[in-house]
Amino acid sequence: MEMKQKKAKLVVSVLALAGLLAFSLFAVGGSLEPTAPPGPTMKTLDEVEPRVPIRASDLPLVITEPNSYYLAENINFTDTLNHAITIECNDVTIDLMGYTLTGPDSGTKSGIYMNGCTNVEVRNGTVRDFYYGICEPYTSGKEHRVVNLRVISNEYTGIYLEGYGHLVKDCTAAENGHRGIHTSSGCTLIGNTAYNNEVGGIRTGYGCTVSSNTASYNQYCGIYTGPGCTVTGNTVRYNQTYGIYTNSATVTGNTVYQNNQSNAAAGAGIRVEYGCLVKGNTATYNKQNNIYVVHDDNAIEENLVTNCAGYGIYFRVAGSFYANNRASGNGTDYGNTAGQTDGGGNYSF
Repeated sequence: MEMKQKKAKLVVSVLALAGLLAFSLFAVGGSLEPTAPPGPTMKTLDEVEPRVPIRASDLPLVITEPNSYYLAENINFTDTLNHAITIECNDVTIDLMGYTLTGPDSGTKSGIYMNGCTNVEVRNGTVRDFYYGICEPYTSGKEHRVVNLRVISNEYTGIYLEGYGHLVKDCTAAENGHRGIHTSSGCTLIGNTAYNNEVGGIRTGYGCTVSSNTASYNQYCGIYTGPGCTVTGNTVRYNQTYGIYTNSATVTGNTVYQNNQSNAAAGAGIRVEYGCLVKGNTATYNKQNNIYVVHDDNAIEENLVTNCAGYGIYFRVAGSFYANNRASGNGTDYGNTAGQTDGGGNYSF
């Protein structure tokens, strides 16, 4: 009898414990019934690519709203009466996404034309066979950025930017009918390649920084700048008349090699007019003159000038300063030094 009572108490205890456990699980976990059907998990197209696509069927296109646009395909634009893309507003970005915008190879229109805008960026692709590849013709245009573009075989100029404060970076301008890259004032040109353009590789207005570019095989001049520019760290070679041509500028650390292929009497690797500092450059195998100093008030210092059949450094008029240059293998290492200030340390070796 006593044994049966003990067994009954044990069963009651186990049942009570099981009930308590079930209650606890239900209280913590909540109801298993869904409160609503599952929501959508797919992103919309605008969420995946929140930019505006440009396709061949959209051209000619006039952009009047600030936004970010992108090429969705290669485009062959055959219209000779319109620009392919015209930008009429500020704050626009066009990403070519590695695609090519090809023009009709005739007419006077541009691939991408900016109408006196501010803060336009064009990047990442090829624009070819227009009159101008990229064009901002108005002095009111400012602060554009042209980055990582290839502008090839345009009838006049690959990149043409009037206005102020533009950046042209990591672009290739090749085989254009006039100039590769043309900018106005206060601009920065860095890391570009200008190759085999019919008149010049790179030309700028005043107050620009021209750094780490390569200019070669251009028909007149590799790099031509206005006054007040800094021209540094460029490689300039095989241009027809001048490697670097500038005025009232700082010209430092450039390598100029075998320029003046036309063998013009006043041609040179580096030609400077008034008030320039020409320092730490390497000029070699340029025809007629490695460095040609046309006017006065220039300082020519610490340059290496070698292997020119004409002059290592030639001063056309009196009134400049030269010091610590090194010259070797030139027809004449230092020419017309009468009337110049010799700061010492100029050696031939």
